[in-house]
Amino acid sequence: MMNAKWLIGCLIGTSILLQAAPKVPPQPSKQEIPAYDADLFRKDVEVFSLHAGFLYWRVQEGSVDYALKMNNPAPTSSYAQGKFQTATFDGAPGFRIAAGFFRAPKYWEVWGQYTRLVASGTNHSTKPEASDQFLTGTWPQRISSSLSGARSNIHMNYNVADLLVDRFFNPNPHLRLRLQGGATVAYISQSWKIRYSNDINESTNIHNQWKFVGGGFRIGTMVDWFWGYDIYITALGSVGTLLGSYHNSAKQTATTDALAIRNARFSDIRPAFTAQAIFGPSWQKNFTHTRLEIFAGYELNTWFNLQEVYRSTAALPENAKETWINTSLIALQGLTTRLSLDF
Repeated sequence: MMNAKWLIGCLIGTSILLQAAPKVPPQPSKQEIPAYDADLFRKDVEVFSLHAGFLYWRVQEGSVDYALKMNNPAPTSSYAQGKFQTATFDGAPGFRIAAGFFRAPKYWEVWGQYTRLVASGTNHSTKPEASDQFLTGTWPQRISSSLSGARSNIHMNYNVADLLVDRFFNPNPHLRLRLQGGATVAYISQSWKIRYSNDINESTNIHNQWKFVGGGFRIGTMVDWFWGYDIYITALGSVGTLLGSYHNSAKQTATTDALAIRNARFSDIRPAFTAQAIFGPSWQKNFTHTRLEIFAGYELNTWFNLQEVYRSTAALPENAKETWINTSLIALQGLTTRLSLDF
């Protein structure tokens, strides 16, 4: 009986002491600070984006030879002699503007862009100093004495617009992969003028021009790879196929003829193919409500089945003329810069 009373008294005393002891508030668990590269690409944020780019490209293409400048004497009758004189383009500025919307967290983006470039170039050749060497045209010149000079002027108007859909993938925090596809349209035209002249004010003028208007689809992929210190490597590759209207014409006049000695036109509906590659470094930075990107790199665009030059043999009006067609690809390549803002 005494042991039971003693045990009950101990329990009551312990309870009173516990209630009287100061209460220590529970310690909150420490929240882990996310790594600095946990969300490099803001993949869970729905944003609009604006892009503005400056281009400085050079157009290169073949089948634009206009004269031969001899550097050695030739036999009485010969084929081509000397160095070909060709039309070349100067470097030209252009621009690209774009806008997009990223649908988070579905990882889809839709965006449109427009690229424009106007390029031209002038080349001039004069006859050699040696009396047994000549400047000859690669087009018939129809003037009464040997050439004293040949001049080429070439001009291109390049316009391409795209409406694309991207699907984002993030294989790891340092890598963003876009798979893209959509519609593309193009208007590209070229004018090429050649003038041959001699020392007695006779001349021949040739004007070749073509234009293509078409539309189709484009597919490609784009990669952003984080290296450190807000520096990324950006690469893009795409291919496209378009179907459109193609027109080509060649006209030649001479001061010694009242009528045009060449006046031919060609048109058809044809496919055109294009490939694009972009590579270079970029600086990308996340802020509280925005994300900024500055890119500068190299870009190459190639086009197939557009550049054609129509020549022909000469004969009496009622006789047949054989058609000679010179074809080549078109390359536009050089510096591409871009400023992008997400908000």
